[in-house]
Amino acid sequence: MLHLKSSFCVFVSLCLIAGLSMAAEIYISPDGARDGDGTRESPLNLETAIGRNSPVTPGGTILVMAGTYDGRMDGIKRIPFDIHISGTEDDPIIIKPDSGARPHINGAVMLHGNYIHIYNLEIGDLKWDRFQEEHKVAGAAFNTRGGIGSKLINCNLFGGSGGAGIWRHSRDFKMYGCIIHDFGTMAREGGRGHGHAVYTQNEEGTKHFENNAFYRGCGWNFNIYTEGGFVRGYDVFNNISFAAGWYMPGQVSFSYGLSGLQPSERIRFVGNIAYQPRDDQTWRGNFRLIAHRDPAVVHDDVEVRDNYIMGGYRGFSLSQWKDAVVTGNTIWSYGIMAELATGPGGSGFNAPDAPKPNLDNYEWDHNIYYDNDVEKAFRYGGGVEGAATEERISFAEWQALGLDVNGEMRPGREGKPTGTEIFVNPNSYEQGRAHIGIYNWDGYDTVSVDLSEVLDQGQRYRIYNMLDIWQTIELADPVLEGEFDGQEVALPMKGDEASPDFDAFLVLPAL
Repeated sequence: MLHLKSSFCVFVSLCLIAGLSMAAEIYISPDGARDGDGTRESPLNLETAIGRNSPVTPGGTILVMAGTYDGRMDGIKRIPFDIHISGTEDDPIIIKPDSGARPHINGAVMLHGNYIHIYNLEIGDLKWDRFQEEHKVAGAAFNTRGGIGSKLINCNLFGGSGGAGIWRHSRDFKMYGCIIHDFGTMAREGGRGHGHAVYTQNEEGTKHFENNAFYRGCGWNFNIYTEGGFVRGYDVFNNISFAAGWYMPGQVSFSYGLSGLQPSERIRFVGNIAYQPRDDQTWRGNFRLIAHRDPAVVHDDVEVRDNYIMGGYRGFSLSQWKDAVVTGNTIWSYGIMAELATGPGGSGFNAPDAPKPNLDNYEWDHNIYYDNDVEKAFRYGGGVEGAATEERISFAEWQALGLDVNGEMRPGREGKPTGTEIFVNPNSYEQGRAHIGIYNWDGYDTVSVDLSEVLDQGQRYRIYNMLDIWQTIELADPVLEGEFDGQEVALPMKGDEASPDFDAFLVLPAL
């Protein structure tokens, strides 16, 4: 019995040691060592902590101490930091800043492992060169080659050939509360801007994109696209997208898009807002869920609900779906407000003999539009890419088709909406943090916003106009800072040429 008792005690001791290891906190710093012990006094370097021989085990936490973590270079090319560690579904690995720290990963990150939850990091190349002549980041600021069950929460991504590439293998990936801006590549003359805020594909499970903000890149903002892959299973909720494609003069990039050569299924866009001030390229929609280059592609099911879609020549474009719900949205554009067509604008094909979409497949009602002074601002069409004139119809004719029978056309002023619309999205992961979107159609110098659902009485805060954030947040100046007294906060409107009628703000708790 004594031997059995001794063996049992050894077993329990090993379990406790294993438990301590799984819950261990490992510190890293910019000047950490490969042979550090991971304590605050002897931190590891980043490469070791996330590498193949990392001491971090499932359930562990990597605490990223303050400072700048410079990625390696190969000539002018930035080499990404590779995350090879993995947690489990029940015991993910957490990577987050040390208390009070705002570390910056100066380069790019490639996620190979699974069940990794990353919080509050700033990831981006401070020497980003959109022409890729002096400094080159070959991929997105954050890219995945694994990432099952992983999360990217409240991060700031910039300065890559794209913002984030979230690919098929990262099943059930979640991006929440991030801002993605100033990304992509372009030629000095000709062509178009490349690189998207989010470029993504999915096959199994569901990818979640919620309460993020995308703006001011070279290419598109949020892009679900495939040629030979899969675009199945997306929840896109309560995001802000504006000033897409700003770096390329005259380019009309879309705010939200799904397209490709393969049919999609299980798609939901709910509560998002979009603003595109340009209308130069009349074939590109601001919000488009379409087939591309193949008129035979028919998508499965989609829900487009309670979105606020403003701008572009085309506001909202939908192609052939077997089951589509489009309701509760507010839409305005400079030209075609909404189009339902086999070959809608920007689809890249002409199929004159293709039939128009079957209206029995669409539950399209209770949407609101603002008068843009265009008599025939809707389209129900066939397979002609260029939107034939005879297919353009008035709102009354649109309703006569059985679309938006309970919809509403509101008056505008000089072809634009009027008034002010305010959207406040509190952050579920960090009290005192929020994204705010304000449509300022009447051109006020300031707009007052209720932040009582974001800030506690007496809580200190800082508020940034997102257009003032070009790189790290610390390099930007807040437009307001103070102590919350429960009253509405008056936010100064920027009226910037990149976004003249719309401003977006980041609210942060002051440290």
